Amino acid sequence: MTLDVTVIGPLNIDLLIVGEGPKNWEDISKWDGPANMEMTAAGSVGYNVSDLAKLGLDVLVSSCVSDDALGAFIIESLRRDGVDVSGVKRISDSKAGIGVYMLLFDSRKRPLTYRMPTHPAWPQEYSAEEVEELLNTNFLHCGGYLHFKDVWHGVTLELFKEAKTRGITTSVDSQFPLFTMDPPWMSAMKDILPFVNILFCDETEAIKLTAKRELSDCAQTLLDCGIEILVVKQGENGSTIYWEGNHYHQTAVIQGELVDSIGAGDAYDACFMYGTLQNWPVDKRALFASIAAGCTVTNVGGTKSFPSLQEINQMMNFNK
Repeated sequence: MTLDVTVIGPLNIDLLIVGEGPKNWEDISKWDGPANMEMTAAGSVGYNVSDLAKLGLDVLVSSCVSDDALGAFIIESLRRDGVDVSGVKRISDSKAGIGVYMLLFDSRKRPLTYRMPTHPAWPQEYSAEEVEELLNTNFLHCGGYLHFKDVWHGVTLELFKEAKTRGITTSVDSQFPLFTMDPPWMSAMKDILPFVNILFCDETEAIKLTAKRELSDCAQTLLDCGIEILVVKQGENGSTIYWEGNHYHQTAVIQGELVDSIGAGDAYDACFMYGTLQNWPVDKRALFASIAAGCTVTNVGGTKSFPSLQEINQMMNFNK
């Protein structure tokens, strides 16, 4: 059976700390107080694959986790959501990556601090049999490509080249380097971009990828590198999709009070990917994705308030 989607990328633990801290910076060092805390799995790629599975798609994830309780928590969380985790490798004597979101000072996304994993972000070698398993799919996606230098130019590039040869639809969510890197960031991606159908990024990432100021210039620069569609996620300002000679702007769809925005972009990616598999026009994909993203920000974490396919379809009809 051919998979709907294969996703490669890093998995980690997110620790979400939500409460009310002092607004005055001088008072923070003296403050102590209660907060709501929740541990979720499994970072950007984890939220993405969970959302894809909740949409009813067969999804396989390829990644690495630590061979300890945190790694087990990640695997079990994804398995419970219906994700095929047979491609996740447990690495002994390693530490999991942990993202800590301290949502105590009005922001619903930052500040963030993190512990880097001591294992590879995802496997950097695949056997011929593993390549066949990964590419027995209709759609290949990579999340967090720019996070780690050691994934650039290697096996991931080769997978995307082969996917292109086989006619598999591909996408990448670039995200951002977890280290200091001067723009244009796309210097790290120029070799893979010709094999990417859809590139996802946010507005800041688009500007830093290209070192251009205007989104239209960012888009043209990236389209000239070989991608077919650029999806720029703009938070409360919605999203803008660019393809050769065209662009479409989708306003944000407000579904309730903002609790945190963690995972909203991953939900958007998942739903845009779903719409692509259905051969929907760009405007329908963008609305579908925006509705789901708007729902995810109404609860803590990346997937708790992700709506069902039926719920999204009902809201689609309401928003027509």
